Amino acid sequence: MSENTDFSSGEGQVFRPTQVDIEISVQPPIAIVSDDERQREARLAELAAKEIIPRLLALHKDILVPSVEEIERTNEARISQLSRLLLGAERTDAFDYILELRDLGLSLDQLHADLLEPTARYLGDLWTEDKIDFVDVTIGVSRLQKLVHFFAGLDQIQPYEERRRALITTTPGEQHSFGNSIVQKFLRASGWCIHSCIAPKLEDVSAVVAADWFAVVGFSVSADIHLGSLEKAIKRVRAVSVNPTVGIMVGGACFAGRPELATDIGADGTALNGPAAVLLAKKLLVPSLARREHK
Repeated sequence: MSENTDFSSGEGQVFRPTQVDIEISVQPPIAIVSDDERQREARLAELAAKEIIPRLLALHKDILVPSVEEIERTNEARISQLSRLLLGAERTDAFDYILELRDLGLSLDQLHADLLEPTARYLGDLWTEDKIDFVDVTIGVSRLQKLVHFFAGLDQIQPYEERRRALITTTPGEQHSFGNSIVQKFLRASGWCIHSCIAPKLEDVSAVVAADWFAVVGFSVSADIHLGSLEKAIKRVRAVSVNPTVGIMVGGACFAGRPELATDIGADGTALNGPAAVLLAKKLLVPSLARREHK
């Protein structure tokens, strides 16, 4: 490795990177000031979503069901509204907005899939189009992460910073790495310690994750021709990883319009740009935090 750095697990154990025959670039996280929110349960909203509303719909079958176009317009409006609130001066406005949606009966999974992740992608698009700067998009994504952490019920788990360790690499045999470097930049700005390697062999990736603890392993791939190699690499990483709950995310042009392809090859999810990757990585960090909490 290019650097020898010790990482504490917070439980007295020290993780020391083991020397393997691969050049690893390690960059520490960029310091970002953060604060935590207090968790509030929305049990009434859950009851309404799971019990009351389905029964009402069963009794009143003549209720008009929104069309796909109406649902898409509603989602777009919510994404635009949440983005505006995230970039505003009052960070609590976005939090209150999510609570309002929870009160309407939207579950955490719905909020994450239909609002939080698309909003992260939208912020990334605004940055790409030079409509907001890097500081703005970083602040917005940071606030999104706090929302994910809060509604996952893990806001009281402290400290967790030392567990924000990710290995970001290309698929074995893949040469293109531009998108990979953008993802690394956003992850570092969000407090992650990033280990990276370019065009590795499958044995190289296996050796790294078998020697060191990572919360997340991210692979980039540019063409369908490498999907077979990627699927094999994901299986190998899961088999040998020091962290049994390691999250695996993938990115690249071949997943655009086909997000289900990520789970088909064994990954936990895909992100189309840097801000979306930050939010997905935070989501994939949750199982590792929860496992540590319940030890």
